Amino acid sequence: MMRTKWLEVEYGFTNYQEIDDLINGFIKENPQIEIIDIKYQSNISAVADSGVSATYYHTSALIIYKESTK
Repeated sequence: MMRTKWLEVEYGFTNYQEIDDLINGFIKENPQIEIIDIKYQSNISAVADSGVSATYYHTSALIIYKESTK
């Protein structure tokens, strides 16, 4: 059966992990799956309003894998 797993980095939190650590952790926890593909996306956006500015980061990955039906 084809399945997907969505992973995203939680920037600004104390438990911050890089996206490759999240991907590798999922694969290690699920040795029985067959990876079909991994889609990666990273975005940076800037916001400015009333003299206050910030930069937001978002990194995510979609793992497409096959799960055994046995």
